[in-house]
Amino acid sequence: MNTKNKSILATTAVVAGLTLCFKLLGFVKQAVIAYYFGTTFETDIYNLAFNFVGSMTSAFIRAISLSMVSIYTHTLIQKGKEAASKLICACLEVMLPLAPFIILLAYMITPLIAKMLAPTYTPEEALLLQHYLRICYPFLIFSVITMIGTSLMDSNKDFVISRTESFFTSVITIACCVILYSTQAVTSLVIAQYLSYILFSALLIYRSRRYVNFSFVRFKDVPEIRTVLVAALPVFIGNSVAQINKIVDGSISTGLGNGNATALSYAVVLEDFVVNIIVNNVVDILYVNFSAYAAEGNTSQLYKTMKSAINAMICIMAPITIIACMCSKEIVTIAYFRGSFDNQSLMMTSAALIGYSVGFISSGVRDIASRGLYAFKDTKGPMITGFFAVGANVLFSIILSKYIGIMGVAIASSICLTVNFVINSLMLRKYLPEYSLLSLIPILLKQVPGVIALVLIILTVKKVFSNSILVFGFSALIGLSVYAIILSFMKIEEINLIKEKVTNKMFNR
Repeated sequence: MNTKNKSILATTAVVAGLTLCFKLLGFVKQAVIAYYFGTTFETDIYNLAFNFVGSMTSAFIRAISLSMVSIYTHTLIQKGKEAASKLICACLEVMLPLAPFIILLAYMITPLIAKMLAPTYTPEEALLLQHYLRICYPFLIFSVITMIGTSLMDSNKDFVISRTESFFTSVITIACCVILYSTQAVTSLVIAQYLSYILFSALLIYRSRRYVNFSFVRFKDVPEIRTVLVAALPVFIGNSVAQINKIVDGSISTGLGNGNATALSYAVVLEDFVVNIIVNNVVDILYVNFSAYAAEGNTSQLYKTMKSAINAMICIMAPITIIACMCSKEIVTIAYFRGSFDNQSLMMTSAALIGYSVGFISSGVRDIASRGLYAFKDTKGPMITGFFAVGANVLFSIILSKYIGIMGVAIASSICLTVNFVINSLMLRKYLPEYSLLSLIPILLKQVPGVIALVLIILTVKKVFSNSILVFGFSALIGLSVYAIILSFMKIEEINLIKEKVTNKMFNR
């Protein structure tokens, strides 16, 4: 493995470490929310509204972000800092005025949105959902600022600041729950989100000044802005299709009884803990490097980096998947089981967590493959893939929810991720002929001994201990250690590199 790949792994490790610290604080935040609110109809209403606005905002914002990182990186390399700075200013001039129009449109069709999100709700319940939707819509304006700011930070490999958003959200949400719950109830969560957006946006604007000279620019002087918008359209459609999965999940869960939509949201938080620390950090860092390799025409290095990343992702996610599935009840107990979060909430949330955990590997490798396509400015491929994936999600959600309830809804999302990865991988061969799904078979087979050992360890630990913290702690500590030892004998390059780095540090000390 060359110096460049080692640098990527080192950067990923640092950023992942910081994200882990912030996510642990996020766990405290979510535990506080569960303590005060549990899983009730009121929390269902809030989560449906917040998740819808968040999902569609994410699709819109992420589309611009993904296309902008690639084109900003290309502009920075080919034309220099001044041209890249003008591109950022042009993006702000387009996006900030556009956001209010989108919000106005959303206000006009709010009753239709509420009906789509919760078709089984009564008129009175639907009106409450509409209320929360309307007070969440303005999040889009702040999301524009955070999107452009974090994209700028990532493009300049300044990954730390952009990862502090969860810190602001966690601290402020905890404070609002403690101070405002008695008077504002669920509305305190909305207030917390507004305050965290304001503070994080201010930090990004201040930090961005080292990379951008903010000023008004003429669009004709920034031809790259058209490229960003043209490339973003299919990404937006593709991301919208992907976000529909979450909307479908929430809509189907409302028909399973009160509290199911909230339990699904609590499980998503636990899923995001893994995805944000490992998957998102890896793919965001890789995407910057993929874009640079593509701009330089160095497809050979892009392929090597991608293959190495996918192999490492499988090695990391396989044991985490086993632990999350087998210790789901213990994990949910540690995170949420207190206050208003009762046994029924525990069973619903742990079932949903199992369903989402099945898709951990697919989530990681899917995002790496899609970033490979985006690096070649192929945004139509992932868009087409999204339609097939959402079709699979809708079909399996409807079928599986009838037989295994909320777990079926979550498993359908995992199936969707797998379909998405397979199709994206087939499309990648257009740019990287040497890339093949068959090349993953050896790395998957090398996981089998470790998986068997890990399952036996967890079963043994569960027989010896009954306390949730001890079960999860020993399962993770002993299981992951044994898994890592087994992998170290499997001649996996990425594992041997990590082992070499750890040994060198211990020796130097």
